[in-house]
Amino acid sequence: MTGTSAINQKQESTTKGGILGLIAGDGTLPSLLAKSAKARGFKIVCLALTDEAYKNVEPNADVNIRIAPGQLGRNFKLLQQNKCDSAVFIGKVRKLNVLKNLHKFDWTAVRELSQLSNLNDDSIQVRMGELIEELGIKVLTQSEFLRELFPEVGVLTKRQPTAQEYVDIEYGKKMAKECARLDIGQTVVVRNRILLAVEAAEGTDEAIKRGVQLSRGSVVVVKVAKPGQDQRFDIPTVGMTTLESMKSEAGGGVLAVEAHETMVVDREAMVAYADSVGIAITAV
Repeated sequence: MTGTSAINQKQESTTKGGILGLIAGDGTLPSLLAKSAKARGFKIVCLALTDEAYKNVEPNADVNIRIAPGQLGRNFKLLQQNKCDSAVFIGKVRKLNVLKNLHKFDWTAVRELSQLSNLNDDSIQVRMGELIEELGIKVLTQSEFLRELFPEVGVLTKRQPTAQEYVDIEYGKKMAKECARLDIGQTVVVRNRILLAVEAAEGTDEAIKRGVQLSRGSVVVVKVAKPGQDQRFDIPTVGMTTLESMKSEAGGGVLAVEAHETMVVDREAMVAYADSVGIAITAV
């Protein structure tokens, strides 16, 4: 069933896992989480933030509704009307696109955002979580449904990083952790212990492309979790577009992610592609 109608009482009474409000952005993760939640007995009420999210989650959604991020009052009512007892945030939300549409925000969004000390991701996401939980809806973590996407420590590809690349990984990890602590971004691009690019509002892929352009060759990309990462929001994630952004004429490079804290999407495809272009992938 799709549309804006509520799930009926008969459906609710037979649901073992409860009714999950899936607040979905771009990428493949929302559809993966929806499929996992369905397997665990949840009914899925998808609030899709983009057309892409709506299309991707449609096969596994009991209710699928296209929403606008800034219409908080309506979005909260939809969760209540559909009797959601839990919710989860997942998928890319392009912050620059949201900020360009501030004039479309409703009174609830304006009121809540105006009370924040800043518009950093942490501040916005935590406040949204608080507001939803004030409705009696528990905000769950992505890892509760997608634990298999978090790698253990080790090299995933055939190629191992070189000694110099391991030096850059350690340097990059230190820099990335500090940037993440300041809520700037969670990814840095390094070569020969020179910081080439830091992820900010433009996102991971654009930061990597900038670093590759400056390097004019292979780079070491390091992605980490924030210190004290709130597992409900903004889990660091890498996928095929991450690797494609790293590609250079010189070939090679390293993608280093924080083990147990970073989601690796489409791992088999990523490893096959990385092996074909000489990129090493490691969880550290």
